[in-house]
Amino acid sequence: MDKARLIDKLNEAIALELCGVLQYNQYAQVLLGQDRKIWKSVFTDSSDESLGHARLFAERVVALGGHPTCEPTAVKQTTDVKEMLRNAVDHEKRAVAVYKEALDAAEGNVAYCNILEDQIDEETRDYEEFLLYLGEVDKASGAGGASASKAG
Repeated sequence: MDKARLIDKLNEAIALELCGVLQYNQYAQVLLGQDRKIWKSVFTDSSDESLGHARLFAERVVALGGHPTCEPTAVKQTTDVKEMLRNAVDHEKRAVAVYKEALDAAEGNVAYCNILEDQIDEETRDYEEFLLYLGEVDKASGAGGASASKAG
């Protein structure tokens, strides 16, 4: 296990999760009309989930002898629901990548690997759910290249 790198990656994840707290809460608050009725609870729940993740990994950073960050990554503000969903897809995709990097740094420590694998699973499900909301199911395969619908 590369403890210094793991602390660094967990702090990067905490910064993303803190951004999620703020960004998703902001989205829940600024929605108006029918969009508010449909999306407010989705964004409120996502904000709450992000706070739980930030707390979990802050505890892990301290347990490793580090100091958890309290600085979020940049919040993307918008009042357009489609842009909110695109931002959420980007945010969750980045979280999956950072947790995979943390998993790589945790190699050899079964407890941290298990925690991070669970987190990767949860973030992947969130990513795929936001893709479904956008109607971009083809991206959920994780192919990264041209989708089948665009290739044909």
